[in-house]
Amino acid sequence: MATHSETDVLVIGAGAGGAAMSKRLSDGGVKVTCLEQGDWLHPMNHPHMYDGWELERLRTWSWHPNVRMFPEDYPTTGNAAPMMMNGVGGSTLHYAGAWPRFKPVDFRKGTEHGLEGTIDWPISYEDLEPFYAINDAEIGVARRVGDPGNPPRPEGWGPASRGGKVGRKMGRGFDELGWHWWPADNAILTREKNNRMACNDCGFCLGGCPRHAIASTDVSYWPKALANGVDLRVNARVETITTANGRATGAVYIDRTTGARSEVRAKIVVLAANSIGTPRLLLLSAQKGYPDGLANSNGLVGTHLMFHSWSFEDYWFDEPLEGFKGPEPAVLYSQEFYDTDPSRGFVNGFSLQVGTALGAANSALGTNTGKIAPWGAGHREFFNKHFAHHALVYVQGEDLPVRTNRVTIDPAVVDSSGLPVPHVHYDLHENDRRLITWGQERAREAAEAAGPVIDMATTGIGGVGGPPPGWHIMGTCRMGNTPEDSVTNKWNQTWDVPNLFITDASSLTTGAAVNPTSTLQAVSVRAAEYIKRRFADITSQTKTPSNADAPDF
Repeated sequence: MATHSETDVLVIGAGAGGAAMSKRLSDGGVKVTCLEQGDWLHPMNHPHMYDGWELERLRTWSWHPNVRMFPEDYPTTGNAAPMMMNGVGGSTLHYAGAWPRFKPVDFRKGTEHGLEGTIDWPISYEDLEPFYAINDAEIGVARRVGDPGNPPRPEGWGPASRGGKVGRKMGRGFDELGWHWWPADNAILTREKNNRMACNDCGFCLGGCPRHAIASTDVSYWPKALANGVDLRVNARVETITTANGRATGAVYIDRTTGARSEVRAKIVVLAANSIGTPRLLLLSAQKGYPDGLANSNGLVGTHLMFHSWSFEDYWFDEPLEGFKGPEPAVLYSQEFYDTDPSRGFVNGFSLQVGTALGAANSALGTNTGKIAPWGAGHREFFNKHFAHHALVYVQGEDLPVRTNRVTIDPAVVDSSGLPVPHVHYDLHENDRRLITWGQERAREAAEAAGPVIDMATTGIGGVGGPPPGWHIMGTCRMGNTPEDSVTNKWNQTWDVPNLFITDASSLTTGAAVNPTSTLQAVSVRAAEYIKRRFADITSQTKTPSNADAPDF
C-alpha cells in the first residue's frame, strides 16, 4: 500500500447522505475523511449552459451512466436503468429539488399489509420529524405551510415556488373534483441564502442550477463541511472496506488520476454510495470472515430494490400555460389516493404530481411521452398547438419492496478501475401494475376536470412498458427490526459489523409515494447525531448492535 492515513470517521460517498453525515459530524468536532470517486462539477459545465441543452440532457449529460460514460462512472448490467451521478453532490447534481416528506403511514406498511417482504420501519415519522426540520433548515426549503393532508411542518426558508398558469389550471381541476392538493415543497431557494441566489424561474432544473438555487449538496452542505475541516478526497474510488476482529478498520481506494492505491484507517466507517453503489461495495468487500460480502450474513444486501412505479401523463389544453417558465419540479401535488384502499384491488397508493414543460425542442421531440411533431408538412401547425399549452401529471406510485428485485455483481464487466460492476434486476409487481393503471385513470379525470383537453399522451405502465425509470433508487440495505429482516438497525448501524453504518437511500425500508431525498437526508442527520452522542461506545463495541439498547434522543 503506497500511503495510509487515519481519521475518526470515514464517509464513502459525497452525495445526499454522505454530505449530510460529514457536515453534522464535523459540527461536533469529529475528524472526518470523505472519499468520492468523482470530482467537483463547475456550475458552467452543467448541461443547463449548453446551447443545445435539450439534446445534451439525452446524450452527453444523460442521467444513465451507460449512456453518459464519464470515467468516474461505473456501468451497470441487467434489465433496469438506474439514473445516478458521481461527483461531489452525487445524484443531487442532476435532481430537480422536489422535497416532500414521507407520511406517518409510510413507516408502518408491514403492519398495514405485510405483502412481499414488506416490514415496518424500526422508527416512526415522529422519531424522524426533528431531523427533517434540521435538514430543511440546512438546505433552505421553499414551502407553504398548512397542508391539511400532512402533519404540521415548520416555515420554510422562503415561500413555495410559484405554480404559474400550469398550477392554477390543474388546481382548478382538483378543486372541481373535491380532491386534496397543495403547493409542493422544493429544495429551491425563493430568497437568498448564504452565497446562493434565489430562483429566477429560468427552468430546466434537472440540468443543474448555475445560480446555486437548487440545494445540491455541493452548494448546500459541502461548503459548511469543508469549513469545519472535513478532508474531502475526490477521484477516490473505493475498492474494498477493510476489517479486523469483527470491526471495520477503514477502506482501500484507487486514485483515479494516478492509479495508486491508498488506505484510510478509521474508527467508524459510514457508507453512503447510493442504493446501487453501496451494495456493490459491500459485495466487493467479501473477505475472510465475510465470504458473501460485508453485512450480508442473512443474504439481504442488494435485495428489496425499489424505483417507484410511474406513469407520465402529458395533457395539452386550449389555452397557453407557459410551462417552460419557472422551476421544473412539481408545482403542486395531490395525495387524495395516497393511502391503501383494498376495494381498488391493490395495496399502497400514489401521488399525482403536476409538473411543467421544457423548451421548444423538447416539445417538438415528444415532451415526456413521445407525442412527436410530424416532420415537414404539419410541423408548424402541431407545434403551435402544443408548445406552451402543456401540463404534465406524474403518477408516482409506491412499489412493493420485493426481494428478487436486487443488485448483484457482474464479474464479466468492469469499470475504468477494473472493478466488477453491479447487475441490476427489477420486475414490476402485479400489485404495482394495477396501482399505476388505476392512477392513470385518476390523472386523466383531473385533467379533463381542468379542461378542455385538446390532446393527451401517456408513457404507459412503468414509464416505457418495462421496468420503471430508476430516478429514485431505494432499498437494497434496508434498516429493520431484527438481524433476520434487515441489514441495519434503527440507527443505520449494520447488524454484522457494529462500527459500519449505511446512510443513503439504500437504508429506506419502504419507498412511499413521494421523492426520497428529504427522507434519506433526515435519516443520515439522525444517524450522525447518534454517532456523535455514542462515539465512545460505538468505537469499542464488538457485539451485535440492538435496537432495544440504543436510547432514543
